[in-house]
Amino acid sequence: MNQAQFEATGSAPIPQPRHVAGTGLQVTWFGQWNVRLDDALSRLPASDACPHGLFRLLASNTIGHRKRIALVHEENTPVAIAALRRTPDERWVPVTHYIVPGFVLPSQPGRVLDAVASLGVTVDLGFWRSEQGPQSHGAVRRFWSEPSFGMDTADDFEAYWRKTGELYSIRAARRKCGGFSVGLNQPGAAELIIEEWGEAWGVDRDEIADRVAAAEYMENDGRLVSILLMDEDRKVGGITCIIHDDELVHGVPFRNHHYDKFGVGKYIFYLVFEVARKLNLKAVDLGGGHAYKRRFAPTKGSKYEMRVCGNVVRYQFDRAMRRLHRATHAGRPAGHMEQPGREMGSV
Repeated sequence: MNQAQFEATGSAPIPQPRHVAGTGLQVTWFGQWNVRLDDALSRLPASDACPHGLFRLLASNTIGHRKRIALVHEENTPVAIAALRRTPDERWVPVTHYIVPGFVLPSQPGRVLDAVASLGVTVDLGFWRSEQGPQSHGAVRRFWSEPSFGMDTADDFEAYWRKTGELYSIRAARRKCGGFSVGLNQPGAAELIIEEWGEAWGVDRDEIADRVAAAEYMENDGRLVSILLMDEDRKVGGITCIIHDDELVHGVPFRNHHYDKFGVGKYIFYLVFEVARKLNLKAVDLGGGHAYKRRFAPTKGSKYEMRVCGNVVRYQFDRAMRRLHRATHAGRPAGHMEQPGREMGSV
């Protein structure tokens, strides 16, 4: 049993820091949240996008044993806290990964990549709605970007949809879906939508649990909007969105495929725009990941992803293990694997 497992059972010795050669940084790993991490978190800058309470919740919320927490420090000064979750395809990602916009992990200004590089494991990062794009760093092994799509609520939505050829189909979807009830932030709706989305994409239970916990936190904080369509007692479709920087950000959607002939997916897109306008928000962000979103909103920004590892040998080992995992699972249904781009969903 390793040290992190000892601590998770409550019988661990005091974890000892690992010194990262040539950096002055030290890394101490934990299997669960504790008072030492509370103290370090209180000494790191707070974020409006992810308050300390939300980060602590995500770091400590787990139903399995696929999370680890690292405190990165210089002597007695905390530099960052990296709370990581292991995905089914054996990647490490921050617990905030495509769950909290504009935030990766709590850190001293400009030290995110230094901290992640010091961990000695390969970590995938997503810079999603961050104030600044990611900086260059010698530990970055892969870097890629893609456009994201959005529109100001002051813009003429229908003029844009007419130009892309979607206006007729959106109007048809509005007409066909007119008999469904539309619920906004109904009790339990966010959890229902996330569960339906997770089942459709084969998302592992740890990530679903984190998304539900974050949604409930942000809903209580007035930053989450859920839209749920019902046909009497039958679920038709829905979406969760996050209010970030006065914009309504597309989150995770689902639709009941028995209702595909009604154009439910396009109707949900329409509702996101309408809700953003009614809430007096300045814009809609549909995210990236799917080129079809360009038909609903123009390119408005970019999202960036990178793979970071300060240990070249470990990085090569992780690559070999991922290839082996893909080969081993090649015959399984697609739902058992991570789906590229699914973090922003698809309707």
